[in-house]
Amino acid sequence: MRAMSYIYNVYIVNILDILILALIFYRLILIIKGTRAIQIVIGILFILGLTIVARDVFHLKALSWLLENFWLAAVIIFAVIFQNEIRNVLAQIGSQLWSSKSKIEDSYVTEIVEAVEDLSKSIMGGLIALENEVGLKNFMETGIVLDANISKELLLSIFKNKSAPLHDGAVVIFNRKIMAAGCLLPLSHETNFKLFGTRHRAALGLSEVTDALVIVVSEETGKISVAYNGKLHGNVSASRLKEIIKSNGKVLK
Repeated sequence: MRAMSYIYNVYIVNILDILILALIFYRLILIIKGTRAIQIVIGILFILGLTIVARDVFHLKALSWLLENFWLAAVIIFAVIFQNEIRNVLAQIGSQLWSSKSKIEDSYVTEIVEAVEDLSKSIMGGLIALENEVGLKNFMETGIVLDANISKELLLSIFKNKSAPLHDGAVVIFNRKIMAAGCLLPLSHETNFKLFGTRHRAALGLSEVTDALVIVVSEETGKISVAYNGKLHGNVSASRLKEIIKSNGKVLK
């Protein structure tokens, strides 16, 4: 028993400790990869290096005092800077513990794809968010609640009527229902997407903070794009779109 206890306390605990930390850092890197947050992390590492050099190498008292006081307030500063990333992590953890397991039936997938294809051919804009495991209720509340069965005709009536109040917002779909229309989605602040319009930025923005699959049709070109997991995939064909929806976006990973 002593030998087992010794092995556990000296080896197994430390191995578990390292593996858990490695997993946490790995997940954090995946979340912030390709976003502005990675630049902020580089800046933080630079300040950390500067603090060590100023304090332990050159013994600069004034600069060391200033930097050490900065680190005292760092928790609050980081919470403000990384609020979107922290929210995203907590939402992903919550979705694993309490999952709604959204699954759209094949017949309804066909209705969505045919509506999107029609919008594309007509060069009419459209924005459709498919709820996955992270709930979109707070975004539904910004629009008009419909709670209607999914149909090609209803989707086209929303997006093809430019004078209608629901035309410019997003449609939110969950399971077999169009839950709401005219919804406002958070815009992405990603600087690499300046050439895209508001719909594309909104699609990307929602995919950055939730695991929703967001379909967007360009009003200028009619091209179909899909936003998922913080990435925008352009020039998606109808057949490819059907495959993406059926997999809840998993084929894009």
